Amino acid sequence: MLKRLIRKDRFLRKQYKKFEIWNTLNKSLKKSLSVYNIPKNTMLKGNKRYSKTPIRNYCFQTGRSLGVVPFFRISRMLVRKKAGIGLLTGIYKKS
Repeated sequence: MLKRLIRKDRFLRKQYKKFEIWNTLNKSLKKSLSVYNIPKNTMLKGNKRYSKTPIRNYCFQTGRSLGVVPFFRISRMLVRKKAGIGLLTGIYKKS
């Protein structure tokens, strides 16, 4: 099940990146239309495109979707455990 979640996550992030590139390109074209007096027929399509599904952050070790620390991409319980034994650089458990 974890491998399936990882594959799904990669696919969704790839899709999101595609939509994001499209929207940024369209936005920059809109700005340049007004600044450089470019004709409006050069616009790609006026509609914004959105990703159909939201991107979830999954823990890459346990597959947990809730309580994931985005910087490490592991769940909060693993962060606590690894910080306690000193496996995460720069983070230590306060006593």
